[in-house]
Amino acid sequence: MADTITTNTRDTMIARVTRSEFSADFFKQGRPAIITDALHDWQIAERWAPEYIARIAKTRPITMSTSRDGQYLFDQSYDSARSHAFERTEVEFGDAAQRMLDENAGDHIYVMQQSIPDVLPELLDNVIVPEWIASSRPAIHLWFGRRTTTQLHFDYSNNFFAQLYGSKQFIIFDPRESERLYPYHHETATAHLSHVDALQPDLARYPDFADASPMRFTIDAGELLFLPAFWWHHVQAADVAVSVNFWWFPELRQILDAGNAVRALPNFYEMDRLAGFKQMFLQPAGLDFLTGAQLFLSHGRVWTACLLALAAFDEAARNRDELRTIDRPHGCRLSALAADLQPVCAALAAGANTSRADLTTIDSVPTLAAQVAEFFSDAKIDRVKVEALLATMKPSAQAVAL
Repeated sequence: MADTITTNTRDTMIARVTRSEFSADFFKQGRPAIITDALHDWQIAERWAPEYIARIAKTRPITMSTSRDGQYLFDQSYDSARSHAFERTEVEFGDAAQRMLDENAGDHIYVMQQSIPDVLPELLDNVIVPEWIASSRPAIHLWFGRRTTTQLHFDYSNNFFAQLYGSKQFIIFDPRESERLYPYHHETATAHLSHVDALQPDLARYPDFADASPMRFTIDAGELLFLPAFWWHHVQAADVAVSVNFWWFPELRQILDAGNAVRALPNFYEMDRLAGFKQMFLQPAGLDFLTGAQLFLSHGRVWTACLLALAAFDEAARNRDELRTIDRPHGCRLSALAADLQPVCAALAAGANTSRADLTTIDSVPTLAAQVAEFFSDAKIDRVKVEALLATMKPSAQAVAL
């Protein structure tokens, strides 16, 4: 492997490799890397110069984001003493590019996360999907901005990030660093965001951040970054930069390995009680909620096992004729789940054939629901009660206990 970049003794290093040196081991081990020669076939000097892409997609309507200070923060409570709100405007792509390339303009412009197939199809012929994911049907997006900063966050998808014009500076962190990065509460839509300003951290408020080990590097035009799902990253461009990224779904093993991977599950529960998660990630591996919970528990992932066990209990209850008269919404916030399941538990507990052991397990369900809502922590969830619920839920268990 070729050279690495580091800035201080706490920094870890990112591998810089050639296309021939990049292998499946990076995928299996979840190791980020910069592939230095992966874009040789793109003809980026001709096909990805800002003026060129602005001309061929000139009249396409896109969303342009503007910021007074170049900060693009997706949660305005990030720092109450500073305002980083950015505005979105629908304009033609050519107009946004012209404004972005005006050296006399003082504002910060960003055309961010615009789907190339759906919004800018003229650019699609210039895109070459990286050979390693040619069959993965990745989502392809354009990022075109001037003097932009994106707050520390992680994505729920794997990412190939192609730098096509200018350069960008990255600060990234292993998913295992998550608790040192002070994420937002797990039941919020911003659960994948960090409270910490990676460039100017307030260590009085976020002291554990000082113990995190970042990778810091610059990616230049012609280079391709592999960023595995769930890796935290802060991204900054000092001048005009053009990038294209490719997102594709992680594998179940990645979700098992990364503790922050399941921070999206509360939102899935609110949408459809994890039905979509089961379809996307569990069923392709031959799992359902119950066997999925057992798998996560065997890996020490008690919080996730608990939530999947509750989803199995919830699903079974919704499929029982005598319980369908209990009016419950299609999805449910975790903070409301204990109350949502209470009448179900009461109806089951009133069954004539319910054993004392089953009563104890049924009585624990609202408590477990309250725990997963309050804490995102394996240590704070009662593993014994989770194991008891899983044992009761086995197919061989009596019907009254689901």
